[in-house]
Amino acid sequence: MTDSVDPSSAVATLIQVHAARYPEIEIMDVYRLLHHAVFGAGRPVKALKAEREWLEREVEITRPEAGQSILESVHPQGNIVRLHLRPYLAAKGDPRKLLDAYVESSKVTTGDAAQMLAHWAVFQQMIQAGSPFADRFDVRAVRLFGRTRAAESWPASHHSPAILRKYRPVYRIIIADVARKLLEKQKIAVEMI
Repeated sequence: MTDSVDPSSAVATLIQVHAARYPEIEIMDVYRLLHHAVFGAGRPVKALKAEREWLEREVEITRPEAGQSILESVHPQGNIVRLHLRPYLAAKGDPRKLLDAYVESSKVTTGDAAQMLAHWAVFQQMIQAGSPFADRFDVRAVRLFGRTRAAESWPASHHSPAILRKYRPVYRIIIADVARKLLEKQKIAVEMI
């Protein structure tokens, strides 16, 4: 996608793609997706040692799996991705280099509260009667969730228990160009869904 695409339709497409990919998606998962689209990793890494230890622990307990794409777009124009750890490890990706890419990406704040509010408004439009997700999400629950998060200045959030059980996501949020360079330097095929 290009930046000339209508942003609201690009956001709607992003939500639709993820809802099709993850049938168990819940309101908080859509929120997390949009939060990544707007804020990227959400905050600069300040405690490098803690981030390194967390990644080392995830590498230790995560079984490499090659059946999944390494990169998954979480941005309407594809500028931010989830780099999935299972296929990355299966491709012999270096966790230290991943940490460096994550730290570099964490320094980039891509949006603000107004943009998050606009993205959330697109989701709210998608659940109105006669819209794509009218029967999938409860309108009142989505409004309440959005109002609560807006009052809290749009904080980061976890995935829903349903997504965690079904898909066991383990990834890092990376700027797409940084992720591509990371994979190219390690001679890992760059494929994105």
